[in-house]
Amino acid sequence: AAVLCNLAINDDNSVAIAAAGGIDVLVSLARDGIEGQKACAAGALRILAGNDEHRVAIAAAGGIDVLIALARDGTEAQKGEAAGTLRNLAMNHDNSVAIAAAGGIEVLISLARDGTERQKELAAGALSNMIEVASGTHEGVVEAGGVAVLSSLAQEAGASDDCKLAAAIALVYLASSCPDLAADDTCLSLLLSRLDQPEENGWRRDSINALLALATSSSACAEQWHRVGGVAALQALARETAEEGVERQAERCDEALVSLGVRRVRRRTAA
Repeated sequence: AAVLCNLAINDDNSVAIAAAGGIDVLVSLARDGIEGQKACAAGALRILAGNDEHRVAIAAAGGIDVLIALARDGTEAQKGEAAGTLRNLAMNHDNSVAIAAAGGIEVLISLARDGTERQKELAAGALSNMIEVASGTHEGVVEAGGVAVLSSLAQEAGASDDCKLAAAIALVYLASSCPDLAADDTCLSLLLSRLDQPEENGWRRDSINALLALATSSSACAEQWHRVGGVAALQALARETAEEGVERQAERCDEALVSLGVRRVRRRTAA
């Protein structure tokens, strides 16, 4: 399992492992292996779950129930690997629905509250992905007390920047899904601060997507966006993405600005 975990880092190897039936074997090990095997198998599945087809295959092999059990009852290493795999699996709509149905929301909120620093970050990331891709899962997060846990994590003095950001992204997605749940200035500011930084591990991309989801939702408050500098940031991002030729992103920024009652950004057109 440890060797497969290392091999899976390579994209071609990852595809080959899946094609050779490796996903079923790894799910079986994560369920029935000895402690070290379970952690390594979950780690390999985490890497494999970076591929859309593999996310579907892991779920089909019964991986979701196995990983939720590890995240709840496993060793610290097993919990971390399982949370990371659930985060990646949750990028798929059907998987997110299945995770919620299997009790995964409560397990992830528990990890976000009581886990290690890394477990908290990964659990918050899993919740964020679920809320983003599967409408309705936000209700489960709210009912399970997720707002208080994520709010505390986003402001926890000793938490890492990545841990705070993961919680803030989840809260912003929650606010975009719940008209009566406002995003606070701290969360918005955390995400906006990433727009001025280079891409690192997808954090800038994820921050942009969450901000655009909120800005175009009925929960958006134009006065708040002006107050925290969000309008100016979206205007700058619209220009930047247009200049880079990322037209769809520029259009999304314009849509967000219009939703906030601001004019679209005037952009240069090609001669």
